[in-house]
Amino acid sequence: MRAVDTELPGRELRIALVDDHVLYRAGLRGVLEQEPGLAVVGEAGNDREATRLLDTVPVDLMIVDLVLPGPGGVTVTREAKRQRPAIKVLLLSMIEEPYRVAEALRAGASGYALKSQPTDEILEAVQAMRGADGGIAYLAPRLSREQVLSLIAPGAGGPLDVLSQREREVFDLLVRGHSSASIAATLFLSERTVEAHRQHIMGKLGTHSAVGLVRLAARLGLVGGSEEE
Repeated sequence: MRAVDTELPGRELRIALVDDHVLYRAGLRGVLEQEPGLAVVGEAGNDREATRLLDTVPVDLMIVDLVLPGPGGVTVTREAKRQRPAIKVLLLSMIEEPYRVAEALRAGASGYALKSQPTDEILEAVQAMRGADGGIAYLAPRLSREQVLSLIAPGAGGPLDVLSQREREVFDLLVRGHSSASIAATLFLSERTVEAHRQHIMGKLGTHSAVGLVRLAARLGLVGGSEEE
């Protein structure tokens, strides 16, 4: 299949929206189409619709939500780059966890923006895709660029590799539902030390609750669970 023309500066940017929330797509489409040089040429609500869209419509930029029915935004990104190597992908999501951002960028996305950002910043992210050359063209300001880059660096391991051995032991017990008291007794630590480890773990993994840790463990196949957000 012919690759999409990459000479984007100076001409209309053809955009496809991939998000299962119809009202959000409609709102985003309205914002984008008010901007000169931007045109929304298609919409999709899941991976199958996105694949069909790319088969039939010329697209320069695909804006993808991270959480979709069935295969998520990372899979959609990877497949879009396989179908059209020159296409640009911008993830637009509510999810801020650095390891999730890193997954999307490793799959071929050129940028990652947050749905909570102001409209002008979303438009800035979209315009940044014109100059994307295979690196990271845009990253939401509230995301830690240093942390994300460390997770996608050559030779970087999985998200849990940032944990120390003791933190990994605490993590494994936390995600299996153990209380701080139970973990303290099991690992011969004080509850205060366990709580300190818990805070360090959540900080390193970019999540703010035990639920977020469990979801990460489920995605890594360490416990049963769901990826729903």
